[in-house]
Amino acid sequence: MTATGRRGEAAALWGPGGFVALLAGYVALHFVLRLALSETIGTDYVAEAIFAQSLEWSYYPRQPPLYTWLQWALFQAFGVGVFSIALMKYALLTLTYVFLYLSARRIFADPRLQMLSAFSPLLIYAVGWGAHVGFTNTALLAFACVATFYALVRLLETGATAAYLGLGAALGVGLLSKYGYAVFAISLLAAALAQEGPRRRLLERRMLLAVGLAAAIVLPYLAWGFEGTGAFETVFRQTMKEGGGVPYVEGVASGLATLLKAVVMFLSPLWLVLFLIFPRAIMPGVSATQAAGTPQSAAPGGAGVDARRLLEHFFLIAFAIVLLGVLGAGITYFTSRWMHPLLLLFPIYFFCRVRDSGFGRGQVRRYSVTLLAFVALVVVFRVAQAAIGPPLCNKCRLAMPYPVLTQQIADRGFATGTIVAADEHIAGNFRVRFPGSRVVSVTYPFYIPPPRPARAAE
Repeated sequence: MTATGRRGEAAALWGPGGFVALLAGYVALHFVLRLALSETIGTDYVAEAIFAQSLEWSYYPRQPPLYTWLQWALFQAFGVGVFSIALMKYALLTLTYVFLYLSARRIFADPRLQMLSAFSPLLIYAVGWGAHVGFTNTALLAFACVATFYALVRLLETGATAAYLGLGAALGVGLLSKYGYAVFAISLLAAALAQEGPRRRLLERRMLLAVGLAAAIVLPYLAWGFEGTGAFETVFRQTMKEGGGVPYVEGVASGLATLLKAVVMFLSPLWLVLFLIFPRAIMPGVSATQAAGTPQSAAPGGAGVDARRLLEHFFLIAFAIVLLGVLGAGITYFTSRWMHPLLLLFPIYFFCRVRDSGFGRGQVRRYSVTLLAFVALVVVFRVAQAAIGPPLCNKCRLAMPYPVLTQQIADRGFATGTIVAADEHIAGNFRVRFPGSRVVSVTYPFYIPPPRPARAAE
C-alpha cells in the first residue's frame, strides 16, 4: 500500500465515519451486556420503574420529571422491563457522545483532537464506569449539558435563527433534567457574555426566541408540578448538608475539602492520564494560538467564539458560584457524582490546551491505546462482577435473585394485583416482573400510583 493510501485510511479512521463506528460498537456492546448479565434492575432504576407507572407533573421532590416521562413513554412503546430501562440509558449516553463530538468538530480542525476529546469522558470513572451501573437523571443532565454547549457554540458561530431555537430547546430540557443544571446554564451563558462577539449574539432580539422556547418547556412543570421553594429548600438542606449543625469555620473547611476531593475523584483517572501524556499542555505559559484551518468557532476575536477562553470563564464562574454556596449558603458537603455539570466539558478545554501547546503522533497513539485499554477493562470487570459477585461488588444489586423469587410467586398463581413493598429494590423489581400490577413502595410515600384499570387485573 502506498503512503497516500495509508494516509487516506488513517483519515477515514479519524473522521466522522470512524467515530460513528466506534461509538456504535461501544454502545451496542454495553447494551447487550446489560441485557445478558442480569434480569434484575439496581440502584436508581428501581425508582424510575416505580414512578413510571403513570404520567404526573411531579414524582420526586429531589428531581424534575422529564426522565420519568421519557421512561414512561418507552414502557408504553416497548413494555415494562430491563430492555426499556437499558434503552433509555444508552440512548442518552449515545446522544451525549454525539454532541461532544459535534462540539469538538466546531472547535478543532484536527480530526484526531475531535475524536479524542469526544471520547475522553470514558476515562472519567464516574462516566466510563458509573454510566453502566447507575445513571438515570444524571444521564439526562449530561446530555443536556453537552447539547447546550454545542447549541451555544453553533449559535455564536452561525447566528442562525434555528441556532437560537436549538439553544432554547437545550435549556428547557436541561432545566427539567436535574436542578444542578441551572448552575451549568448560568455559568455558560455568563462566560459567553464576558466576550465581546458572543455578547452581541446573546443580546440580539432573537435571543427572546430561545428564552421563550425554554420557558414554554419548563413553565408547565413550574405551574403544576413544582412543589414550591419550601420543598426545594428541604431537599437542599438534606442533600448538601446546609448548615450541618457545625460552627461556620468548620463547615466552610468541610465544604472546601469535600469539594476539592469531589473534583479530583470525578476527573480520575482522566487527569492523571492527560498530564502524563500531554505534559506541555499543563504549563502555565501555554498561550491560545490559532492553527491554520481551525474552525472559525475557535478563532480568538473572530465572528465565533474562542472556545478555550469561553471554557476558562465558565469554570471560573461555575466554581465561584459553588464557593458562594459554601461561604454564604452553608454547603458543607460535595460528592464526585455531583460534578457532571461543572466538569463534563473539561476534556474539551484540555484538548484546546493540547492544540495550543502542540502534540506528536506518539502522544496520540499512547492516549488512544489508554482509552481502548480502559474500555476493555470496564467490559472485563462488568462480566467478572456478574459472574463472581462479592468481593468484586459491594451490595451486588444485580445479583439479587428477584427473577427466581418472582417466578416462584407467579407459579403459585399470582398474575396481577396491587403489590406493597417496604424496600424500593423489591418494589422496582416486582414492577418489572409483574408489569400489569400496581406497585406501591413505602420508600416513596409521596408517590401513590393510580389504581390499575379493571381489565389489567383480570
